[in-house]
Amino acid sequence: MKSPRLLIGYLRRAHGVRGDILAKSLTDDDARFTEGLECLLVKNKDCEPHGKVTITRVRATPSGLLLGFRGCDDRETARRYCGSYLAVNREDAIELRDEDEFYSGDLVGSRVIDRTLGDLGELIDLIDAGGSEVLVVHKTGEKDVLIPFLKSIVQSVDIEAGTIEVVLPEGLYELYRGQS
Repeated sequence: MKSPRLLIGYLRRAHGVRGDILAKSLTDDDARFTEGLECLLVKNKDCEPHGKVTITRVRATPSGLLLGFRGCDDRETARRYCGSYLAVNREDAIELRDEDEFYSGDLVGSRVIDRTLGDLGELIDLIDAGGSEVLVVHKTGEKDVLIPFLKSIVQSVDIEAGTIEVVLPEGLYELYRGQS
């Protein structure tokens, strides 16, 4: 089931002394991060918000977005925000253009299931690989598996069920988890 909140960014680390935070965007268009945008702070998409912030500065960098927030004027305050997701209420989100589109933030926390190997773990991140995205799949006690987000590999995405069905190319699983 979809969360009432939509994850739009992840606050990674404090940057500089003015209270800026390096953030990873979970949207396809960084222009959605604007001065004055009000966001909720959450630990994951199913948690209740533990704060509210208003963006005051936005600057794109090769490492991600540098964001400033009202009331966050020093490095120590910025550190307290790090590790949280930025979220907006779903009804305030920008509409999707068609039924084959989805919000990347809705995928975080999904179970990734291979048709042959079964449950590979939980999707914890999406990495922009310059032209396509890569799914980062985590399973406790195992190495993370990086899966290219390609139509030939990702067979289905079910946001409501929280699952992503894949067919891994030969050798990919063994590359990360060292099993045959």
